[in-house]
Formats: sequence, structure tokens, C-alpha cells
Amino acid sequence: MVITCFTVALAYAVSLCMHTGAAAPTWPSSIDELEDIMLLNTGYRAKGFATTVTPCSNGAGPGRVAAAEFIRTAFHDMATGNIFQGTGGLDASIVFELGGDNPGPGFPTTLTTFEPYLSSRASMADLIAMGVYTSVRSCGGPAVPMRAGRVDATEAGPPGVPQPQNSLFTFQNQFLRTGFDTPQMISLVACGHTLGGVHTVNFPQIVPAGSSPDNFKAFDSTGKTQFDEKIASEYVSGTSTDPLTVGPSQSVGRASDLRVFSADGNVTITSMADPATFASTCQAMLQKMVEVVPGSVTLSDVIAPYDVKPVALQLTLQGGGDEIEFSGEIRVRTTSRPASQISSVQLVYKDRTGGSNCGGCNIMTATKGTAAGFDDNFTFYGFSAKIPSQSSISAFSVLITLASGSTETYDNNGNGYPIQDNVMLQSPQSCITGSVLSVTAAVRSPATSANLVLSLKVPRTVVTPELQSQTVALTQVSTVGPYNIVTGTYTLDTAQVQTTKFDITSGQASDSFKSTGDLGATCAPLDSASSTRSSSSSSSTSSSSTLQTITRSTSSSSSTSSSSTLQTTTRSTSTTSSTSSSSTPALSGFTYQGCYTDSVSARVLTGRFTESSSMTYQSCSTFCNGYAYFGLEHGSECFCGHIFSNPTAPAPASDCSMKCSGDSTQVCGAGNRLTLFKSNSQGPSNPAIPGWTYDACYTDSGSARVLTGKYVPDSALTVEKCAAACKGYQIFGTEYSSQCFCGNAFAAATSEVADNQCGYVCAGNALQFCGAGNRLSVYRATA
Repeated sequence: MVITCFTVALAYAVSLCMHTGAAAPTWPSSIDELEDIMLLNTGYRAKGFATTVTPCSNGAGPGRVAAAEFIRTAFHDMATGNIFQGTGGLDASIVFELGGDNPGPGFPTTLTTFEPYLSSRASMADLIAMGVYTSVRSCGGPAVPMRAGRVDATEAGPPGVPQPQNSLFTFQNQFLRTGFDTPQMISLVACGHTLGGVHTVNFPQIVPAGSSPDNFKAFDSTGKTQFDEKIASEYVSGTSTDPLTVGPSQSVGRASDLRVFSADGNVTITSMADPATFASTCQAMLQKMVEVVPGSVTLSDVIAPYDVKPVALQLTLQGGGDEIEFSGEIRVRTTSRPASQISSVQLVYKDRTGGSNCGGCNIMTATKGTAAGFDDNFTFYGFSAKIPSQSSISAFSVLITLASGSTETYDNNGNGYPIQDNVMLQSPQSCITGSVLSVTAAVRSPATSANLVLSLKVPRTVVTPELQSQTVALTQVSTVGPYNIVTGTYTLDTAQVQTTKFDITSGQASDSFKSTGDLGATCAPLDSASSTRSSSSSSSTSSSSTLQTITRSTSSSSSTSSSSTLQTTTRSTSTTSSTSSSSTPALSGFTYQGCYTDSVSARVLTGRFTESSSMTYQSCSTFCNGYAYFGLEHGSECFCGHIFSNPTAPAPASDCSMKCSGDSTQVCGAGNRLTLFKSNSQGPSNPAIPGWTYDACYTDSGSARVLTGKYVPDSALTVEKCAAACKGYQIFGTEYSSQCFCGNAFAAATSEVADNQCGYVCAGNALQFCGAGNRLSVYRATA
């Protein structure tokens, strides 16, 4: 079901707005990216969209409340719409309208905050709408139902944002133009003014300079910390401090809240003094606000969380062409049923014709991590398996076995979770060298051609970039098994190297929404070694049968469903030598870190890769010159990186049991196990900054920030830039590569942790550390 938004905007029905009763979504869907942005706030694969407004009091400077700025941006964008003409509304035209009716830094700051999330699957208009849900929920308000499908404007809309000096008649006409009658106008203003306040710099007649701390006056007593009914209850009780109700605004004709609230004899605002009424009314009114869109736009169903959702699925042709690696993750919603009640998660798949010509047809998974949103929890289960390229795969269902022994099957509303194998990005053979993107793909015969379709962020004179599409024809270079191999290159601008999404298309088939940021710096060859390189998922290898390959690829799961007979068979066919040497690996200039876990689908070290039949510690360290870490795996593989790009954990030393192919006295990891070294002199560091001293790595939390004085998101952050932004503060910290926080003291509980937990490099300088997820690299002022 879809709805045309202006039809909805003309009818006020609370029941229309409720989240309950939403149909289970079918995957894949146009809302998938926005669903992640909406729900994955913290933890594994977190999008972090709520970071800027968590806690509610966060702001980019004194007196500023980011959550209020999120809501105000949506209202100002919507406010010039015309439901009778079907024009304007929430369409991101505000990016062309800054200044004038939209004064102050809050609007450009908000739009800049949203920009990293802009993509072909998340328009700026949808992100502005999502900002309403996120800010309201972060501040303790109701969950505003969200729909997707908004289309970004390409030019400014007409003027007409309500201004404090307007008459009541003007207000009523402006709100009626966007579909709000007088009671709804009153409700929406109250909902919008429960957060934030008025700044002297924007309205000096309302808040005279020096009359309030930070030259800012909040709308109510909790305007910086809570989405609640105080804006209404304090007005009704006569205790309001709202600068648009009391104070200088009355004498200069700008008491707009007083004018609006009293428009129906205070009936509506009095009803909203009740907390439950305020919450339910705001849920409906704010949804109504974000659904005022151009008449040509049709919005999706309300975004609801998937109970089971495939993530990062990828088919990769192996050397020789006989096998395809199938990897990815399954995200399971664990809100009402905790992960502790789940014994195992497995995929049950169909071959490419929809049949069961696929051996066991089952693939086991292993827990990868957990994530959380405002109201939901999720656990991710990863997998990697090899399947025959001839029979291949077309769809799968997900079988969850509970600790009680009962099972649940998820089949995507009866459709199965579809997988196409007609065109596949070959990630190991694709890379970015400098600014040159090199792409290799496999196209199933008889097709011989494919296109690389890039979605590029192109700067323009306004605050956000424009998305432009660029198509590159890929050229056939070889044939491997049932596939034709095609390649092509494209030179990106420097700013596009880590931010570009792309698709590989062939006819009606597409391997879509890939990210340049996920590619390595070296393109590996597609040859017989690729099979070995991509299959290192157990401590032994075998290619003697399809069933053994599948068992081998899935045996890293903490839950096992395969019989001991199959496990014994797999071990007995191992052809890779191993060693049980107990000596500690050592190499001059490097510190041995230990044996660590790795994964084919989520490599720990992604800077460079090579493979050699004469691999040694010395040759791998030379290849990785300039990187902080190098690791050896599966006897002959060498990986380099400045940071751990994906989760890893120490493993028993005995797990790293394979002899190095070039020196049988050295240990070179094993399947999914890295023998890990760290350089004593190379790689990123916590640099010396004049006027500041590096302190340590500290824990942080999205729900209780350690530093709350100022927050600066920066997609090109360096430690120097954060230090400059925090001038005047006593402490600054960098986090998650692109986040800068300032403060004079720790505002929440925290603890010092090992420096290696702050292992993310800065977005603007790969030789500097900038914290990690919920980890702050902290500096203190020396003067």
C-alpha cells in the first residue's frame, strides 16, 4: 500500500499515524537504507545518525540544541508548500533558501550533518524527515512514523515561512496552505517549540543582547533537555518563560506563540498540557508535517523494522570458475526475544532454477555483533560458503533454532530472500589506487557486457552536494567457467574516493549499492589461488567435494549442526601442512600481537593484500612497509592495515597452526586466523598538538556523552581541526573518525581504556588516530 501525501495532509486522523498494524516489509525494498539509518544507532554496523542529538542537550555551540535545529529545519523546509497547488513542502529546497526567512547557523549545520548519509537511496528530503523522528525520540518524545520516497528539489521554492511579526490571520492562512487548520496549527507550533528557543543573533528584538545566558532564551523550562508538554502546561498555568509569549516580544509585536496559542480561546493548548495528549498529538502532527510533499511524490508504507534482514550479501566467483563464494550477514531483531534464546541461525537455499540441486542446501552462521536503536535491538549473524557455480543460488529462507529446541522459518513473506547471479562485483579484483577506481565483475554467459553506474557527490554553490550519475561501459577481458569477466576504470575526485556508491548492471540484472569505501588499495588477480584466498574459513582445507566445501565454509559458527562424520571427513582431506610449534613469533622492528580471528566476508586488515608460495614474516613486513599492522593467514597470505577494519578478537595461539609457505619454522596463521604483528615505528599516532597534551583513550556513550560543550561533525576531520574547533575549552576528543567533541570536564561516567581501542584513523588524515565507536581520543589543554 502507498499513499499520496496531499490527500493525507487534508485529513486529520490520528489512527492514520499509528505504527501498529504495519505489514512486515518484504526484502529488498526502497526503504532498506533509511531503515538502517533509522534503527541502527549504536553497536555493530551502526549508522550513528542519532549521534548529533544524543543526548538531547547536544549542540554545536552555547545555547544551541541540535535536536531543536533538526525539527526546525524540517518545518522551515515544509512551510512554503502548497497542498492546493501540489507544490513545495518537504523537498529539501531549503538548501537553496538559507538566510532570509531561514536565518542562523542551525540550518546549514543540520544539512551538513545529514550530508554524509545522502545517497541514491536516501534523499536529503527523506533525511530531513528522518531528523524529526530521531530528534524527538532522542529527547524522550513519541516515535513519529516515517515514510520514504521524497524527491529533492533542484531550486529554491517561494518565500512564506511564518515569521514572529505575522498577524493571526496571516498565520492561519500560511498553515492552511500546508494543510493545517487552526487547532492543528496550535498543536504543531507547541510540538515544535517544546525544544530549543530564541537566539539574540537572529531576533535581537525578542531576546535583547545580554538579557539571557549565552544570548539564548529557551521556550520552556526543559527546552534543552526534554521533548515534553511543558511548553503547554507552563503557558496554561501562567508560569511560561517562552520569549514568544512573554517579555519584550509583546511590546514589539512579535509574541507569535501567544497569538497562536490563544487563537481558539486556549482550548487546544489547554488539552495539550496533559502529557499523554501532548505526546499523541505531536506524534500525529509531526508525521503530518513531514508528509507535506509535492503532489507528484508518493510515499512508501510506514518504515517498520524487519524481523530478519539480509545484510551485505555478495556472490564472488572463485578462480577456475567452478565455485562461487556466498557471503554476508543476517540481521535478526532481538527486541522481544533476546539473542540468548537463539541457538543457531542458518540459511536454507534454492539453486538457480529454484530447486534443491545444491547438496545440503544449508549454510550455518556465526554471531558477528549486536546493535541497538531507540526501541529495538539486533544481532548480526555472518556466513561465508562456497557453492557450485553451475547450480548456484536463486533464493533462501532463514531458519532460527531456539534454545528451547523449537524453530522459526522466515521466508520473506513467502517470496524467499532473492539472490541473482547474472552479474557479480568481484570485490577482491576491484580496488582504488589513488583516485582511480578499478572494477572487475563477472557476467553470466551468454551476456558479455556490463556497465559501471556511479552515484557521485558533486559540489555546488549550496551547502550540500548534488548527486550525479555516471555510466562506464565495462570491457570483457576473459571467460572463467560460466562467466565472462569484465573490467573498467573511472577517476574520482579526491572527495569522492570514500563516498561513492555504485552499481554493476547487465541487462535487467544488477549488483547494487556498493561502496568505494569498502574496496582495498590492491586488486588481486582472479586465478586458481583466488579459491584458496577466499575460502580461509577453517583451520583445514579441502576441495574434494561440494559438501565438504560448504561444511568447511560454515564451520566457524559457534553453533554446529553438521554431524561428526562430516567434520571428520573435512579434517581427513586437509592438504595444507600445519605445525604445533610453541615458540613465540618474533621479528626485529615489530611486536608480535598474538593470534587473532579474521573473516572472509569482513577482513580485519584491508590496506593491502598479497599471496605467495614463499611467504615469510620478512617478506610480508616488507610488502606492508608503511602500515601499522601486518598479518599472515592460511600459510601464504599477507594482509596490511593501519587499523582493524572489522571486529576481531584474540584466539588461542594454537589456532594459528599453519607453517609459512616460505619458512617452515614460522607460523602463518590458519583459516580465519591471523598471526598479527604491529610496527614499532610506522602507522598512525596520536600527534603532538601545540597547546594540548594527549591524555588517553576513554569510553563514551551515545546516550550519555562524556564531552558536551560542543560537537563538530567533520567528514575530513584531523586532530588539528578538532583542537582549533575546541579553542577555549579544556578538553577535546575525537571519535569515530569524523566526530569532534569539546568540554571543560567530563560530563558523564567514563573510564580509561587501552590506546588500541581508539584505533580508527581520522577521516582527514590516515596517519592520525580519531577514537573509535564509543571511544574518545582525549587531549587536554596545557595552557
